[in-house]
Amino acid sequence: MKIPEEIQFQQITEEFENEARELVLKGLEERFGFIDPSYNPDLRNIIQSYTHEGAVFLVGIYDKRVVCSGAISFETQTVGRVGRMSVLKEYRRAGVAKRMIHCLESWAIQYGYQQLVLETNNEWHNAIEFYKDRGYTLSFNDGKCSHFVKDLL
Repeated sequence: MKIPEEIQFQQITEEFENEARELVLKGLEERFGFIDPSYNPDLRNIIQSYTHEGAVFLVGIYDKRVVCSGAISFETQTVGRVGRMSVLKEYRRAGVAKRMIHCLESWAIQYGYQQLVLETNNEWHNAIEFYKDRGYTLSFNDGKCSHFVKDLL
């Protein structure tokens, strides 16, 4: 699939909050085979969770629907944490996630972050390769998750 150039990346709004929540939860269910809501308290109210200083939740909108998501949360004054990266199944492998991570990194630079960190499950080989291909470096592996870092400056 060719990347739809018409995808618009924007901060989450009430209009798209439920759809974004479902996208992220569906992706987690695909990966884990189940959803445990206790692991995802930020998704109960995405806007409240990601509209404080140092945080953002972006969605990619195409044809009036959410096709991807990604977020940054505050770690320290100079470090942000990437999370909630998800792409609808039919838009995967089309460059949508690359555009999302680029948008998140641009936002982080504008905010003043000098570095981004993230973690992903060791079983998610395609996610690990995706982040490596985007310039993220493995900082450590805790046995369950691979932890990555990327300097923005």
